[in-house]
Amino acid sequence: MACLSDETLIAYNEGSLGPIESARARDHLLLCADCRRAAAAFRLLDSVLAQPVLHNPPDRVVPQVMQRLFPALPRLTSIAAMVAASAVFLITWIYIYFDFSSSSLIQALRLTTDGTSGWLAGIIKGITLVYNGAQAASKALAALLRMLLPTPLGTVVAAVAVLALAGWLASAWMRPRLKRAKANRS
Repeated sequence: MACLSDETLIAYNEGSLGPIESARARDHLLLCADCRRAAAAFRLLDSVLAQPVLHNPPDRVVPQVMQRLFPALPRLTSIAAMVAASAVFLITWIYIYFDFSSSSLIQALRLTTDGTSGWLAGIIKGITLVYNGAQAASKALAALLRMLLPTPLGTVVAAVAVLALAGWLASAWMRPRLKRAKANRS
């Protein structure tokens, strides 16, 4: 009788053979010492692979691996700039979304800060300018799209155009800063 193949021995050890093939393999293993040794070697290999021994890498290797995995970790200044830009974007979005231009609080702040040069007045004026510019651009774009496209599609196209413009402006603004940061790291 021919010896069992490695695939058959592995399947027998795993218990994935059918009942007939399993009985044939068991009977052959009772008669063949070579196949018993091979089956035992596969069982030993399975037990070793089931519980691998983990070793800690040497301390000098960890920084090299981290440098290869994360070659350009953001610096504190770039993180602070992104947080500040996100805060300005969030405040501007809230201002535009809730239309605070007619809010009594904003009007009161405008009245009290018109004669001052405080940072709050600058923020309010900046947000007001962004809001007014976005509102004017939105009205102009809506008028143009009403002429060219049906209303539901015009809204989608306007939203995509505004998002694309915002992405382009953000990338144009960030590109030189990223190049400088990369050059500083080198």
